[in-house]
Amino acid sequence: MNAMGISTDPTLLNVELPATLIESPSVSTFLPEEEASICPLLSTTNGTSTPVTFSHPLTPCIDNDSTASANLCNEDADAKVETSSSSGSSSGLGMDAPDTAATTLFHKPHAYQHLQLNNGGAVLQDSNGVNGTLTKDTPSFVSWNWPLIRKCTFFVFMSSLLAMCAIVVAMIVTLPKTCNPKTAWFRGSVFYEIFPASFQDFNNDGIGDLRGIMQRADYLASLGVSAVRLNSIFPSPHYPDDFTNPTSLFEVAPVLGSAQDVQQLAETLRQRNISLLLDLPIGAFMKRLDDATTTAPIIVTQTMENDSETIESTASITTTTKSPPKVASTSAGNVVSAVIFKWLQLGVAGFYLKGLENFVDDDRLLANLNEWKQLLGNDRVLIANEALIRELNPTLSPLVLRHIDLIDVHLDVLNGTRRLEKHINTMLSGALTPAEQGPWLHWSIGGVDQQRFTRYGQSKNITLAATIMQLMLPGTPNIFYGDEIALESVSDPENEHNETKHLHHLSTMEWLNSTRQFTNRETLPWLPQNAHFSHENFETVTKMIDLRNRSPSLYKNANCKPEKSLSNTKIRCSNDDILVVERVYPRRNSFVSVSNFGQKRVSMDMTAMYFSGVKMLDEDHTEKVYFSNFEIGPWETIVVKLDK
Repeated sequence: MNAMGISTDPTLLNVELPATLIESPSVSTFLPEEEASICPLLSTTNGTSTPVTFSHPLTPCIDNDSTASANLCNEDADAKVETSSSSGSSSGLGMDAPDTAATTLFHKPHAYQHLQLNNGGAVLQDSNGVNGTLTKDTPSFVSWNWPLIRKCTFFVFMSSLLAMCAIVVAMIVTLPKTCNPKTAWFRGSVFYEIFPASFQDFNNDGIGDLRGIMQRADYLASLGVSAVRLNSIFPSPHYPDDFTNPTSLFEVAPVLGSAQDVQQLAETLRQRNISLLLDLPIGAFMKRLDDATTTAPIIVTQTMENDSETIESTASITTTTKSPPKVASTSAGNVVSAVIFKWLQLGVAGFYLKGLENFVDDDRLLANLNEWKQLLGNDRVLIANEALIRELNPTLSPLVLRHIDLIDVHLDVLNGTRRLEKHINTMLSGALTPAEQGPWLHWSIGGVDQQRFTRYGQSKNITLAATIMQLMLPGTPNIFYGDEIALESVSDPENEHNETKHLHHLSTMEWLNSTRQFTNRETLPWLPQNAHFSHENFETVTKMIDLRNRSPSLYKNANCKPEKSLSNTKIRCSNDDILVVERVYPRRNSFVSVSNFGQKRVSMDMTAMYFSGVKMLDEDHTEKVYFSNFEIGPWETIVVKLDK
């Protein structure tokens, strides 16, 4: 115990008292004798006490090897004690932590150990360069090359992170811009009908051919159609003058090309996501149907080797993007089946059975249709004329329609809108009521057996108005070649070409901004080439096809629900000149088209049905339309997207 009653026994305090306490001015001045006699921590030499050097744990001056530094720190400690004493502290003590603790806190180096390979052996080396050895009890993973493992792990982690980021970005980029309901490729899309002899001449003989159509494949793709349908390509005694009297359904008319040209054309179109269809004039080729086969024909779609054994699989055709199947066997007795086999083998995706209505009383009709549809599969198309439905027995009609995909309906827009409205509504409400399954309607306003609208100098707007109205209808519209440019019939006022008068509506195609026309300048086309046309209509028709392809309200033919299908089309007429077509679909924009097939400009109030909307098919789609005073010119169709 010192004079102040504080125990100096280290075992009680469990700390070593700093030298500053012993050298405190208050102690050395007032209690010099007591220090030497009772402090066991102080050593004396010749009666003189030698202070033990201690350092405060929070002072940076802890270099025990430097006397100057120790003294400096001691002087600072003394200053602290004096300050404490002068401030009236009752203890007057200044305490520092042990020097060992301060050294550990500030200057103890981290002894990292590194594994090094030396002459094939593993050696531990710390940060001070001191080597150690691995004993037999050391785990094996200690000798692994951990620096390399860390680098590889980091590289794999970063690569995985970058790969995941790239996948996410790719998924975002490839996401569809819209989420529209899907339908079969032939439902709701647009078909394009071509009379091959009048479309494009490739070999400069004055008659169009299949290779000429291949030359114009990009034009067809730019139009936006999903299928090209060729009228009769089969040989006849004087093709093309009497193309309706084919002599064979297995061959191609020599002036058009060959069967290999058909295959090449199908492939050329397929590369542009366009399917190829053919007209089969079975009504003109045969008087009665053959017996259907009792066994399904074999179509070889895949052959694979397995342990020297060849395995052949039988399946129906399901897609137009694959190579056409090879025919392994056919029915020798059924001519139409054999014909379908042949052209399917060359890549044809469907057939229009011309004249099928002539066999409504044939008891083989249903069996033949069943066989033909089995050959085609679900992704190939069979088309029949609406006359088949009119002339069929009502009890037989549902059975026949199971095997038909599209029913061709011709619209006569020049016979008044009242009759046109009645015709359309009859087709939409009868046996062909729009539904997701079953046959769809195939609308046509032109064809090889119909006169063109723009004939004898009539307005070119007639064809444009009718085509836009046709593209508003539910089902699959069919555009006859040249209607997209309002191609006119051949004009022959002097009757110089009476021998081909029945073919004057099959005018040769006209091309704008093209280095090559229908044929070269040195060759006369097979029909007089003096028809007029309007290429300004092409852009409008293309915009309408694009609008249809991306709008469910237009390409879907009904609002299909689990319990039933609801019509999404309303047809109205007024004054035998105005036809209104309204198309809707849940959670999508609604559209309405107003067609004026009269020769006078009309102004009317339609606010009972519609209020306002945006006029489509213009450059920027910004023209606002109000139906309180709706005006439309003669031979015009206006398409409006209704405001929600």
